[in-house]
Amino acid sequence: MTSRLVRIVAPVAAVSLLVASATAAGAASYDLSKGSATGMSGVSPFAMEIDGNTDRVFHSAGEAGGWLMSVCTVGGACTQTSLPPDFGTDFTQVTLADGSQRAYFVIPEVDGSKEIATAPVTYVNGTPTLGDITRLGFTATANERAWGVPDSVITPDGLVRLYWVAEGKDRQGGEESENFEPTRAQQMCMMKYISRGSLEAMASGTKKVTSKAKKAAKKCGLPASVFGSKSQKGRGSRSDEVIVSATSTDASGTSFTQDAGYRTTGGYVDSDVIQAKNGDWLMLLSTGPGDPPQRLFVATSRDGLKWKVNAKPLTPASFNALDPTAVQLGPNKWRVYYAKSPKKTPFSNHRIVVGELTR
Repeated sequence: MTSRLVRIVAPVAAVSLLVASATAAGAASYDLSKGSATGMSGVSPFAMEIDGNTDRVFHSAGEAGGWLMSVCTVGGACTQTSLPPDFGTDFTQVTLADGSQRAYFVIPEVDGSKEIATAPVTYVNGTPTLGDITRLGFTATANERAWGVPDSVITPDGLVRLYWVAEGKDRQGGEESENFEPTRAQQMCMMKYISRGSLEAMASGTKKVTSKAKKAAKKCGLPASVFGSKSQKGRGSRSDEVIVSATSTDASGTSFTQDAGYRTTGGYVDSDVIQAKNGDWLMLLSTGPGDPPQRLFVATSRDGLKWKVNAKPLTPASFNALDPTAVQLGPNKWRVYYAKSPKKTPFSNHRIVVGELTR
């Protein structure tokens, strides 16, 4: 996958620094309680409230395969129902301005390619049924593994906005991620603080990036960055994935135009916008699977397009946390479901847990 590169050319060798998404602590502080077991397995949960005591959670069936809908009582057990194949994968839905409900999901093809689609959804005795399916034209090839997991939200002006993970490349415009070329003065500045050998080691991922290196980059006028990752040879890295978005052309949520640029860079994935208010947007997201352990973060925005990621993670480094989804409980409180796996097995043994986020 394409990475955004910072190239620092030393007198003897060129050193490439991988630039992460600019992170910044929000004005508010956030706390996520320790996750409690739900009995659900799998990934990509999407939660919606049925009533004050019950949630509906769509999620994968884990190692068993397929997709499920579970009904969970608050603090209690979850009962699950299998979903038919037309529900695709990575289900999400919104309630439109007219009160109808519309689902968005990924259709996987036999050849491995994928496309985001939408359909009206109705519930009869708690069982969902999809109406006519409309493909939206947002696609990925079988080779684009860092793609998908759409999230849908109603904007303050009543439109639908979709967010999803893509590779670090503007596929719509065909432009590669930007390369930042530091000046000679910036190159020499970095060499004052970090030896060439250490800089090369951090850039290649064979040495952990130090706080000294990050401070040096800031002093020398370089972007805040992650210099490299030992896991780049794995399934992506924190510098590979980006989050992109598209906004509907009207309130029906059936036709979309992709928004310019990226919402986040630096390998953040699995976005879930938990609040969309003018001047006060909130998003949950996680780091990518190529840089374990995956951890959850909060991002803030004024308009839902330009985001800043809070530098403080919500989850510890003792396990993998991914695919967050939330149900709002109050002005500054959310019930958060997310997938969790052991630190040593980031790609298997996922269990869905639930905690409470407060601001």
